[in-house]
Amino acid sequence: MKNLKQLILPCYKVELAMSVEAWYFLHGTTGGVCNLTYFLSLLSRMAVTEVQNTKRGLSYTLHPGQVDSSMLVLAKEWNIGRKAVSRLLDDFSERGLVRVDSNPMTSIIDMVCVKSWMIAGRLMENPTYNQVVKSYEGVRIFLFNGQKLETLRHSSARKKAEKPTDKPEAQPSVNPTDSNPLIEVTEADTIVPTGNGQEDGQEKVSDRMITDADNTPVLEDEDTSSVSQDRKQTQE
Repeated sequence: MKNLKQLILPCYKVELAMSVEAWYFLHGTTGGVCNLTYFLSLLSRMAVTEVQNTKRGLSYTLHPGQVDSSMLVLAKEWNIGRKAVSRLLDDFSERGLVRVDSNPMTSIIDMVCVKSWMIAGRLMENPTYNQVVKSYEGVRIFLFNGQKLETLRHSSARKKAEKPTDKPEAQPSVNPTDSNPLIEVTEADTIVPTGNGQEDGQEKVSDRMITDADNTPVLEDEDTSSVSQDRKQTQE
């Protein structure tokens, strides 16, 4: 069975009500065919008025909102096995889409998710309708005869991928005019001994020169000969 491209209904418009889970199930597949196609096949067979049928010499009445079809007929039409047809109808039944009543002659399928339909300008309520969910909790669908099904099959609610809103954290600005904490000195460090242990021979840090290349404190050049002569005099 191929996926339908156009909807075939026995009336002008049909209103359906089902749970969200049932609606998502119809967008699944069985035997490579969308489950919605199988369901719409049943919907196209639904009676909208009372019909008298006869099988094997026995007559029976088909009421509005019912489908008359055996498992064998559905298996041939859907091109799947009878067990697959039975399982699919059970899945429909568990989700509140249909109700199946089988007998030796045929299977009567109540389209319990069909709320109403419009025919000849008149709105008809489905006598087999079974409200399983409230209108604001489930899915409400209106189908029209001859409607294209491509948009219907892909109309399941899907959230779009949200774009990331996190922005990279701003890096702290670096002020080149700030003082370098590695070369900061306190008032206690302003006196540096020169080696003779006397305050007269001490020099101030302000006399030091800091190079621009690596911010490394460098002492100015001094006459080292005078220092050596002072040491000889103190030894004598």
